[in-house]
Amino acid sequence: VFNLKFTSLPDLLLIQSTTKTWKMRKSKNDRGKPQDKSPIKTKTQPSLELALAPVMTDYEASKDTDAESSSILLAIESMNKTMTDRFDTLEATLASTQASLVSLGNRMTEIEEANSSYDLRLSQVEQACMKMQTENHALRSKVIDLEARSRRQNIKIVGLPERIEKKRPVEFLEKFIPELLGAGNFSGQVVVDRAHRLGKQSAVEDARPRAMIARIHHFQIKEKILQLSRQQFPLTYNGAAIHFFPDLPVEVIKQRQAFDEVRKRLKEAGARVGFIYPARLRVTLGNSEQVFPSLEEAELFAGSLS
Repeated sequence: VFNLKFTSLPDLLLIQSTTKTWKMRKSKNDRGKPQDKSPIKTKTQPSLELALAPVMTDYEASKDTDAESSSILLAIESMNKTMTDRFDTLEATLASTQASLVSLGNRMTEIEEANSSYDLRLSQVEQACMKMQTENHALRSKVIDLEARSRRQNIKIVGLPERIEKKRPVEFLEKFIPELLGAGNFSGQVVVDRAHRLGKQSAVEDARPRAMIARIHHFQIKEKILQLSRQQFPLTYNGAAIHFFPDLPVEVIKQRQAFDEVRKRLKEAGARVGFIYPARLRVTLGNSEQVFPSLEEAELFAGSLS
């Protein structure tokens, strides 16, 4: 019995080739020799082919195994190629994403720096705005004061019928004021520098007459006119009610109008009420006199009287 082990296919092929050569030589040597016609013994030594049969079977099995291994290798190579392509695509995507993140990071840094700059600039603008507001308030107060001082010699006359001055308002007022308030109340002539109507004349005949502004040459005479008009209230001229008012800026008038309600309450309580420029309320009750620069203080005082 042959016990053969082959580690590779070339060894097996060498044995097969040697066996065939040996058979061919034996057949040549047996030519011309008498044939041995004795019966063949049942028990013979196994031939080389029988000995090689298991080896060939293992070889065929190994061939099948190699075929399966080749198919597995091909499948692995295909999967490797697919995974490689996918990883390449993923790496490209990750590289693009990383580049985008770097760009976004740079932009965020720029935005933060710009935001810090904007915060600083905004703080500077706010400080400048507050300064400008303070200066604007001070300048506005000065402008109002200058406007009021330029009007301090003016009086506003309400109720004079239209065209009564016959286009000569200065001459008319220099005669009208002493006649209405009493010439004995003035030590000399009432001198009027300028006078004119306010606004555009209405086309309606029965429309309310426009007010007249007059600049009195002497400030003391202007104050005397206002004092006499309060003392002799109500005043009428040819059946028309006449009123004298100081000529004040709009801002000062609004400040004084805020005291209208409390003035009404104080008058009902028996007090005399007036204003000190620009809008300080002067209250005279009996022999006492008080000045209230704010509406809240005047309301507290009026509440104490009720």
